[in-house]
Amino acid sequence: MTDSSSVTGFGRWLDRAEFWFIVLACIGIVVLVFLGVLSRFLFSTPMAWSEELARYLFLWAALVGAAAGCRSNQHGGIPLLVHKFPPSWQRAVEIFVSALVVLVLLVLAWQSLGSTLQGLASGQTSLASGIPIWVINGVSLLAYLLAILRTAQGFRAGAYHPRNAVAE
Repeated sequence: MTDSSSVTGFGRWLDRAEFWFIVLACIGIVVLVFLGVLSRFLFSTPMAWSEELARYLFLWAALVGAAAGCRSNQHGGIPLLVHKFPPSWQRAVEIFVSALVVLVLLVLAWQSLGSTLQGLASGQTSLASGIPIWVINGVSLLAYLLAILRTAQGFRAGAYHPRNAVAE
């Protein structure tokens, strides 16, 4: 979670929502993998849907975790790059890097939107669990949009400035 002194009520709610989403996803992964192993070795009947659902939960938790990291500059490469420039250039590099991160996230969100709409139009479902593909891709789209919001919040709070870099 982040320092709540500089976070609005919505920001605190979003911090908690991200935290609990990731916690519940990790618990779900452990339970699903355990059930899959139990089913395979004790009952000789594999549950293919449990592996598939655990994979989706892992993907979603990773994407939401990456978005959460954007809020407080937990991605080590940005301050590392900014530190390489003289102090007079650091703010410009900070702005450039943040804009580049947002641009990449916008491209990923756009691509995810396309695949979400395509999945919605086709009615395709995942093979083992039967989850609609648009739901799987839609969560990815939401995570990319969340990462854009969190990057903007982090930039606004000064999290990407070298003086505020988080020790890795």
